[in-house]
Amino acid sequence: MSRTLLATLLLAAPLAHAASAEQTFIDSLAQHTLLPRYSTLNQQSQALNQSLAKLCQDNSAANLASAREQWRQSYRSWMAVAPLNWGPTAELRSQRVIAFKPARAALIEQAVSENLGRSKDSYEEAGAAAKGFAAIEYQLFSQQKNLGDAARCAWLQQNGQEIAGHTPALLQAWQDFAANLSRNGQPGAQYASASQPLEEVINLTLAGVNEMHKEISRLPQQKTELVNAQRSGEGRALLKAQFSLLQTVLAGNQTQPGISSLLQAKGQPAQARALQDATLAVAAALEKLPENLAQNGNSSREKPAAQALEKLLAQIEGPVAHTLDITLSFNESDGD
Repeated sequence: MSRTLLATLLLAAPLAHAASAEQTFIDSLAQHTLLPRYSTLNQQSQALNQSLAKLCQDNSAANLASAREQWRQSYRSWMAVAPLNWGPTAELRSQRVIAFKPARAALIEQAVSENLGRSKDSYEEAGAAAKGFAAIEYQLFSQQKNLGDAARCAWLQQNGQEIAGHTPALLQAWQDFAANLSRNGQPGAQYASASQPLEEVINLTLAGVNEMHKEISRLPQQKTELVNAQRSGEGRALLKAQFSLLQTVLAGNQTQPGISSLLQAKGQPAQARALQDATLAVAAALEKLPENLAQNGNSSREKPAAQALEKLLAQIEGPVAHTLDITLSFNESDGD
């Protein structure tokens, strides 16, 4: 359903039926936006695992290039769901299990030196900062690392297996979660009313925008080793993947009504347009960042994106929260 059609139908409906707009938004978000993305994440994760296994069987330049490209695609697919730490993603602690950042080189080297990749049990002995997408990047893109070393490749493969083992359960949990979202007040329902998940989603969206603002704003002072994806140069691409979900939630697209549609349905077209404009401004500003965020330095290239994100935060904290009667309760750890 297009945003225009949704808004037209809802404006013609009695106020008593206002909850249907919220339910349509939430159901569409789960079914048409998040589920396909979690399916893609699972597919990409399986492919990454296979690619790493192939690399360890034959440490050729071609296999290394293939593994690097598959890592890029897989990590982007994670970032395309990561901003909403909602439902099963939060319950399964997916961020910590497969995408902890930044990777700690010392912990990875310790895991390799102790051959902790030799088994699933030994793998569990290492901390989160030695695992996941960022840890895989460290090994694939650090030229001095010898992937022909058995212990190093064992650790690399255990990381790939952990991600590939986690994402099918995450996808299944999301399928179950999405199926019960529309069962308001019924047995098995996730929420008693549509207003509850809407408030949760808006708070998590606010947290996601805030997280991006913090990451971009601190680039001039950030140590190189702490800049996300500085070894691969994927930083900007990952931020764009991250914002793609927030943009869909806020402004919508052809299959997903956005929060702007809810403002429109509440009789606030000016607020809806302002939210859409602020969202588009962030997307445009991200293009001005360097591909490798570690190259930003003191160039001030981060300022347009940081300023655009500030304006978007103001829209969510102000008109969106007021018009939709949302209690803002997110904290700095909601996106972790």
